[in-house]
Amino acid sequence: METRSKRRRANALQITLMGAGLMCLALVLAAALVDLWPQSYPKFPAAGAVGDPGVQCLVGWCPGPDARLLVMVMVAGALGSFVHVAKSFGDFVGNDRFMASWIWWYLLKPCIGMALALMLYLLVRAVLVAVSTGGDPASVNLYGLMAMAALVGIASKQGTDKFAEVLDALLRTRRGGGDARRKDPLENPVALISEAQPPVLDAQSLYVTLRGKGFSRGARVLVNGAERETSLADSCRLAFQLLPEDVAVGGTLAVVVVNPPPGGGPSASLMLEVSAPEPPELAQSAPVAMVVASAEEDSAVASLH
Repeated sequence: METRSKRRRANALQITLMGAGLMCLALVLAAALVDLWPQSYPKFPAAGAVGDPGVQCLVGWCPGPDARLLVMVMVAGALGSFVHVAKSFGDFVGNDRFMASWIWWYLLKPCIGMALALMLYLLVRAVLVAVSTGGDPASVNLYGLMAMAALVGIASKQGTDKFAEVLDALLRTRRGGGDARRKDPLENPVALISEAQPPVLDAQSLYVTLRGKGFSRGARVLVNGAERETSLADSCRLAFQLLPEDVAVGGTLAVVVVNPPPGGGPSASLMLEVSAPEPPELAQSAPVAMVVASAEEDSAVASLH
């Protein structure tokens, strides 16, 4: 049975294009960093035009020392993010859990690493380098600067989370404000199941509707720990399909709604009662008893006449 989560998984073409794109990105970034590296380091080439003596250009662009440093830091940050992205991509593809909805996350991650590396470089350059060396590009330890930018790119997730934590502590909003007032929060909530229709199941109850709140796109229903085909109507209603063996015998079923990340997670269990099927012998004996009783009544009426 195909479930919603299986339909969201990336197909072979998407995985192939993603992998090839990541490899091309790594080659382009590495080539750009090598071409931008000053050939006479620690002396930086001056700005100029293509063909000028002592000028080092990249694809027709001949930047000065400061502009060269800015671009090199961003390239190193993107390379660091590539390490994180490539590892994550390999893990999820290898475990057959790569979702198509996460492709844009992989595409944007190197850009995030570039921006974080650039912000950290500007901070270091403004506070430390300017105080100690007067801001001369030639006095900058280029190896240490590139290593710092690459590490920032690798740890871009932890960096953005920690930066958000610091800002939340410094710029705390009142309760009920900020994200709480926005219609579409970034993280999925934990679902809450209030009732099921029908409330009591039998052998014919293969389709069940759940009511509650916090049902998110991609939500899955687990019945006794096993996933069942799920269809989401809105944030308060979803339906799922049971298998015949789920209601073949009497008992209870533990129903859980699992919202996907970010956030999300399993809800509290809702216990659904399954009524025991009527024994076949009782169903067959009832018509026989009626026939016998009818025959006795007919014979009694005949004796009166």
